[in-house]
Formats: sequence, C-alpha cells, structure tokens
Amino acid sequence: MVHLCQKLRLSRAFLSAEICHFHKRSFSQKSSKRHQVYVSTSDDIYTNLALEEWLYEKEDFNQKSILLMWQNKPAVVIGRHQNPWLECNVPKLREHGIDLARRISGGGCVYHDLGNLNCSFLKTKKQYNRRQNLDLVVEAVTNRWGVDLQVNIREDIVLDGLYKISGTASKLGKNNTFHHFTLLHDVNEENLEMALESPMRIGVESKATDSKRSRIKNLSECDITIDFISLVEVIGQQFYKEAGGEITWIDPGDETLFPGVTEISKASKDWEWVFGKTPKFSIKRTFTSGELRTELSVSCHFEKGRIKTAEIMCDYRTPCVEEFTDRLQRELTGRRLHREDLHQTLNDYDLSQFDQKHSAVISWIIQSCVQALGTGV
Repeated sequence: MVHLCQKLRLSRAFLSAEICHFHKRSFSQKSSKRHQVYVSTSDDIYTNLALEEWLYEKEDFNQKSILLMWQNKPAVVIGRHQNPWLECNVPKLREHGIDLARRISGGGCVYHDLGNLNCSFLKTKKQYNRRQNLDLVVEAVTNRWGVDLQVNIREDIVLDGLYKISGTASKLGKNNTFHHFTLLHDVNEENLEMALESPMRIGVESKATDSKRSRIKNLSECDITIDFISLVEVIGQQFYKEAGGEITWIDPGDETLFPGVTEISKASKDWEWVFGKTPKFSIKRTFTSGELRTELSVSCHFEKGRIKTAEIMCDYRTPCVEEFTDRLQRELTGRRLHREDLHQTLNDYDLSQFDQKHSAVISWIIQSCVQALGTGV
C-alpha cells in the first residue's frame, strides 16, 4: 500500500508551485460573458461537491455556462442511488483515511485522488448535451498530446479503444443541469482496487444502481507531461475556444462568494445522507464450522442503512445458544450498519458465563455475523 499521507504532501507541494505559476497566465485579454471556467483550490471532496451543487441551485445559466474543474485527495464517490457497502470497502476506507461521499447525480461509483481531474459542465436544460462535452475534452487532449481517445456508446471516454479513463453522470433539474465526469491521468491504481473491492457482495439482494467495472489506464502512461495543470489549461482553452476568457481559481468554501455553501458541505458529510439514503437491500449468508460441527444462517433486511429485521439460526440447538441468538436478533434490529453501533452489540458479551463448548459456538456465531455484515467490527 502506497503511504497516502506521504504522497499527498509531495503532490500538494508540487501543485502549489504550479498554481502560483499558472495564476499568471490567461487565455485572452477579454472575458467571456457566456462562458466561465472555474478551478477549485480545494482538494476536499465534500467542499467541491458542495460548490457544484451551489452553482447548480443558484446560478442563472441563461447568462453563462460554467465549466468547473477540481481534484480531490483520496475519496470514493457513489451515485445518488447506490449502496456504499456494495460499491466499496467501507472498513478499508476508514482504515486508510479515504473519504466516502454520495453525490446528488446518478451513475456509478468512482475513486478520486490527486491523479484524477474532475470536470463539471453546468448549463441550462436546453443547452444540455453530454456528447458535446465529452467530445470537447477528447478534442482538447488529442490535439495537445496525440493520444487515442474516443467516446463509446456508454458515453465513457476510452483510451486506445480499450481502457476507460472517464465515467460520466448527470443531474437534470427544471431549468439547470450539470454533466460531470472524471479523467484519469495519474491515479493510484493499487489504492483504487483496494478501495472499490467490497467485502459484502456475497449473498446480497439489492435494487441499487450497480457499477460496471472496467479496465483502466492513466493518460500519463502515454505522455508523462499530462498532469492536472496541463489538462486544466488545454480543456479550459477548448471551452473558451470561440469567445476567449480566463481561468478563475476559486475557494469553494468562500461564503462571501457562495453564501450557504458551508451548510451544503456539512450536510454532504452526514451519515444519514452518505449511508442512510441507501436503497433497501438484504443479505443471506450461510456459515459452516467443521470443527464445531454446526451450521449458521444469517439473514438481514436493511432500510435507510439500518437493520430492519435480523434472523440468526444455528443448528446447534441448545437452550443456551437459542437464547443467545434470540437476544442477538433483538439487539441488532434497528441498529445502523455502522461500526460503532455494531461493535457495541457484537462485542459486548461476556463469554466466561458459558462452558467451553458453548463459548466456542457463541464466539463463532459472533464472528460469522461480523463477516456477514462486512463492517470490520
């Protein structure tokens, strides 16, 4: 595992120097009233998503269209209708300090880090055109570096006809829209694989939107000069191609410019949004212990990220074990699928009150429930 903190310090130091130099450049002496390019100075996923939502809700895109670009420190971002426990490794994210966010648009799950550029095109509903936005980026990058990029029928940008470097999602309102997508230029593939490998997919039934896994490749593997700053420049220039204009670097948390954006950011971190908005789902797992010569069935139904019902059946049917499983079912019901809640329930039993055989069976039941619930308790 690459040490994330060390990599981030180096990347941020390099980026700060690049930004200082880049601020001195402009594409034109004249500013465009119909187009505006913003680049966020933040690498916090919640802050950047909050700015995007603020612009979507507050701006009048009849006056101008906006291209917003940003990058994030390591984070996993799921679509509005997705299940975080099925899309990523929640315990590993917590262990490695990787943020988890739910966006207000649909689509699939993506991994972000400083090797990933995020583009968001904010326009009126009448101007909404996903293919046009994707073609703009493809044209800008291919003209500059000569790489083989295409937009496929799923509206992903693919490299060399095979490798996905960009996923896409949208939000359409009554008047305003945004279309956003990623662009992989130097993402840490090892961390991406670790973050998106869910330990909870076995025995799950869910109607949540399921991400489609694809082979990926970084643009920097084709040309080492492709990085965040150079991509911002060429894509910004392409957006300004006809009218001309300047890139504006903005602090997305600036309440004087974006009043109320802090509250949006705060709400986007809330457990009830990130996890509680998960569509209903259920799990059913069976465990067998050859050593104990017993079998266990664990079935749970979840609503709003909480255990609505729990059924734990063990064929080692003694009064002691049955009393324990009945108690465990009652105590799990209503709990959030959250490490703190479940730790309190699953690890709060005094096994010394049981004889050796029952202690071994009950300990195995607890560990099986931990595995079934996949929370890293």
